[in-house]
Amino acid sequence: MPCLIIILFLLCEQRQQALTQQSQQALYYAKQVAAIQQVELADTEQVLQQLSTRIDHLTVEHGKCPPLLYHAMLLSPNLANLGIVDAQGNVLCTTHQADQREINIADRSYFKVAMRTAQFSIGEYQIDRSMQRATVNFALPIYDDQQQFLFMLVAVKGLTHWSQTLAKLPLPVGTRVMIADAKAQIIAQYPAANAELGRAVSSSWPSNLSTHATLLKTPEGNRLVYVKQSLNNSNRALQIYFSFDFESQLSSIDKRFALFLGVFFALVCILFWQTHWQLKQQLLKPLGALKHAIAKLESGKQDSRFDATKVPSEFEHIAERFAHMAQTRLAAEDNANHRLAVVKALINALPDSYVRLDQQAQILSRYGDYTDKAQTLRELLPEHIYKRIRAELALLNDKTYVQLEFSPTSNQVVECRLCAIESHPQALLIFRDISQRKHQEEALNLAALVYNNSSECMIITDANGFILDVNLAFTRVTGYSRSEVLGKSTAMLGSGQHDRSFYELMWQQLNEHGRWQGEIVNRKKNGELYTEWLTIDSVYDSNREIYRRVAIFTDITEVKRKDALIWKQAHFDELTDLHNRVGLKKHLKKQVASGQQQTAVLLLDLDNFKDINDTLGHYYGDLLLKLVAQRLKSIAPHAFLSRIGGDEFVFVLEDDEHKAKCKALAAQIQSAFKQPFEIKDEQCHITASIGIATAPTDGNGAEALLKAADQAMYRAKQQGRNGYVIFDDTLRKVAESRMQMLKGIRAALHKNQFEMHYQPIVSLDDNRVAKAEALIRWRHPEQGMVSPAEFIPLAEETQLIHHIGDLAFAQSVDTLTQLQHLGHTTQISINVSPVQFAAKNCTLASWSDKLTTLAIPAEHVVLEVTEGMMMHNDSRTKQRVERLKQQGFQFALDDFGTGYSSLAYLKQLDCHFVKIDKRFVDGIATNADDLTLCETIILMAHRLGLKVIAEGVETATQHQLLKQAGCDFGQGYYYSKPLPQREFLTLMTEKSHITVA
Repeated sequence: MPCLIIILFLLCEQRQQALTQQSQQALYYAKQVAAIQQVELADTEQVLQQLSTRIDHLTVEHGKCPPLLYHAMLLSPNLANLGIVDAQGNVLCTTHQADQREINIADRSYFKVAMRTAQFSIGEYQIDRSMQRATVNFALPIYDDQQQFLFMLVAVKGLTHWSQTLAKLPLPVGTRVMIADAKAQIIAQYPAANAELGRAVSSSWPSNLSTHATLLKTPEGNRLVYVKQSLNNSNRALQIYFSFDFESQLSSIDKRFALFLGVFFALVCILFWQTHWQLKQQLLKPLGALKHAIAKLESGKQDSRFDATKVPSEFEHIAERFAHMAQTRLAAEDNANHRLAVVKALINALPDSYVRLDQQAQILSRYGDYTDKAQTLRELLPEHIYKRIRAELALLNDKTYVQLEFSPTSNQVVECRLCAIESHPQALLIFRDISQRKHQEEALNLAALVYNNSSECMIITDANGFILDVNLAFTRVTGYSRSEVLGKSTAMLGSGQHDRSFYELMWQQLNEHGRWQGEIVNRKKNGELYTEWLTIDSVYDSNREIYRRVAIFTDITEVKRKDALIWKQAHFDELTDLHNRVGLKKHLKKQVASGQQQTAVLLLDLDNFKDINDTLGHYYGDLLLKLVAQRLKSIAPHAFLSRIGGDEFVFVLEDDEHKAKCKALAAQIQSAFKQPFEIKDEQCHITASIGIATAPTDGNGAEALLKAADQAMYRAKQQGRNGYVIFDDTLRKVAESRMQMLKGIRAALHKNQFEMHYQPIVSLDDNRVAKAEALIRWRHPEQGMVSPAEFIPLAEETQLIHHIGDLAFAQSVDTLTQLQHLGHTTQISINVSPVQFAAKNCTLASWSDKLTTLAIPAEHVVLEVTEGMMMHNDSRTKQRVERLKQQGFQFALDDFGTGYSSLAYLKQLDCHFVKIDKRFVDGIATNADDLTLCETIILMAHRLGLKVIAEGVETATQHQLLKQAGCDFGQGYYYSKPLPQREFLTLMTEKSHITVA
């Protein structure tokens, strides 16, 4: 009985050890399966983490995923799909999608968890909306360096495939494995049963299981070992359930129990000892070895001391399955490491350099050309970037991410990104040269800026002229919005102003040369026509086929209108709408150059037109000019008629019998002008003087022909006005003489042939030489001395008087300077022409500056002007006279008494001296009237505070009479003739007083 009890006890112990062994074996298998599944989950998370480091390669274009996602799919066969989702749950793209409908996953739990926790999340059983299959999805939110959400990466794992991977594991017969989601729904199972996917675990599995092995009996009476393990321990998103068939092992133990009880009952003690020894050798020791091997396997190593061939036969099958499972797990780990190496190779293939850093910014490893030679981090970065990276490393955590840019050289831009290495106090600092990208971005931005802000209109079309894009300038000019023209032909802008051949030629040039440029009229949206200057260029693809056409045009409607207006203003008189001088010259040049027939010119000048302006005003004068133009048009409607300025009109006749027609036309004009011109309430009577010249007899060019007609017209005025004169040989000789004189004046200026002679002006009180008048003389190399009366009028007419006047002033100032050196303060009078005062570019204003430079007071210079200047004194002349007086110049009114002798001129000019003309002085000794007139002028001048100078004093009697009349100064040959500068200075040196009889 005790032996039986001992045997029973040993058998019970053996049975209990078998239970323990099976429980441990079940727990081992559960852990191995859980470890393999954990590796797959980690692989999935690792793929998403690796993708998150390539944000710049994750740009979605037109709903198509970037190539990087497809490469990741090729490297991740356990994944069914990859996608990118925005913050609202809208699926931007997937690598596999059953249809093209829009998908939103905002209601999915894994999306919500990822958005809430900002971490990797695992989903639940679902029917994927993109693949229409049962899946479990994984999500990883992506943020920028300011922690702003960018997008979410989503990975999809098919449940059918997942179950198939479980079937590949070396599991014992009768083993069942289930993987459930957070809601305890079956997502994978072995043996595979797709119909049960998505069902609750409780429907086919015991509840209240723990992570330890639990032995339970099924309703059918079978005993099984159950184990539950958690996957992804951070949030227990997945659970794995494991069951192991325990019934066959218990049956074997029970059979041996009966055999021992029946056969070896007598040998209880020996059998007890033997049984105990066998239990220890064949059960406990192999189980210990198996336990040690499991512990080794948990650390990723295989125990070389565990040999399946050396275990008892009862454990040989289990040992073989364990060895096979260990090899499978290690192979899976090697496969995972290989995939990780492939991902690293992919990263290494990118144009980046990197360094691995610890928190003290020490370089632990490096890769790439940029970092290859650097020993310290400071060598790679500018100081301010280095300090920023050091600060980030000091606060390093798993979420640390910084992206910065810097320029190591003037032509280089480098981007650096600091990324934390998860679960390690280390970080990667990645460098990328983005110089080319920056330059391209700058070029694109500049091109877009030019395109959008250009004042020129731009159209981009396809090869057939259908509009693809337009800029803002196009919408401003045409009135069409961008949406109204996209996809339409440029023919919509056609105006109908060009025929078919115009467009055929345009397209021919475009197809042959790829370019067309020209002026074209198009129509705006409101129907308004506009003219544009259009340039069309073609853009070719790599096959030299036309890919795009770019049209640039400028609205030149206003420019053409202004050009037409400018042309009209340049060629037509604004008042009368007749051709002006420019138009006349062009017409004459054309007619004379053709030489087909003779050309005649009638130059008409209105007589005394100035009187009408002075009496009625310029308004009536303009109206009269319009009426004259109309009347002249009516006389010869087909003749060329122009107004060349003021009151001058010109007819141009083209006819071989021009002389007879010119005379007839002149007679018609005189007859027509006999009728008065009605101007409102006024009747104006006016006549015209006409000069006639013909080409080529009187001139071969427009200027020569007009000059000849002008001379003939002046001859008509000299003959009493209201007549016409035909240019003849006499006038031609005068013109030729005039031209020779003009050439001589220019040559004299160039060769310094003009010189000043000085005639003393004597004070009648003491016979002292108080002043001198500077008189210009022309010392001609052939003609000798030429009188000023011969060349001054022509110089005034041709504006050469300004050069002569400046020359006279310069020589007179030189004489004044020398007089100062001799100790004399003599005044010098200089004759100034009215033309010098009236000219637009007057040089008189500079005279004061020259005197100031030489330290000569302006009071030493007297400017002599004539009554004629005062008669035609305009505002400009008045202002300049007043300005010169303010500067200190004194004025003398020359030849007083020969003109109107108006006291108003004396008052208006406010001069300092009055000069009595020589014609009055000549007769004072014999004619009492002349003497009385001189006395009156002297008395009047003195009453006005003016000094009087008598010109032309030639006798002692004249001298005495003028002195008795109270005249202040005398000038004439009685005192001295005009002297050259040297003789005048000699006179002033030897005697400053003139001896009189």
